[in-house]
Amino acid sequence: MIFESKDLYIDFVNKEDINNIIDIYNSNKDFLMAHMDKEEITKEWIIQEIESMNKIGFKSCKIVEKNSEKMIGVIDFMVGEEAYLSLLMIHNDFKGKGYGMQSFQAFEDYLISMGSKRIRIDVVTEYDSSVLDFWINKGFVKFKDIELNWTGKKLPAVTMTKEL
Repeated sequence: MIFESKDLYIDFVNKEDINNIIDIYNSNKDFLMAHMDKEEITKEWIIQEIESMNKIGFKSCKIVEKNSEKMIGVIDFMVGEEAYLSLLMIHNDFKGKGYGMQSFQAFEDYLISMGSKRIRIDVVTEYDSSVLDFWINKGFVKFKDIELNWTGKKLPAVTMTKEL
């Protein structure tokens, strides 16, 4: 376990988690269509994605509900003076239960304990306005407009930061 909250713990993903990760991604069909023009991802894609993220210094982790020991989400991040949160995704069946907020708060507390001074995120702007609202409510402010290129699809986005 890397860090935890009251109901969740976050730990590194391993090969045994791949099918659960695929299920989490594929439960978020709107996300996949908006970000990748796909309705589902494959095992090969997720393995390649995790490997490429790890090569550039990101940690790929699972979010596990303590009581059930069920993997309910994934989080990818890089720790540094300016930490970078690349992905926080909760399985569609578990959305609306506060797990995203709880995961982020535990992540923020972890970063503070690691000496990070701020967090950076990139948020796709033409996806779901509630996502942008979530980050604004967590104290993030817009830094600049950008264009992301994920799996060959260009996405209008905004870089946001939060001082810790």
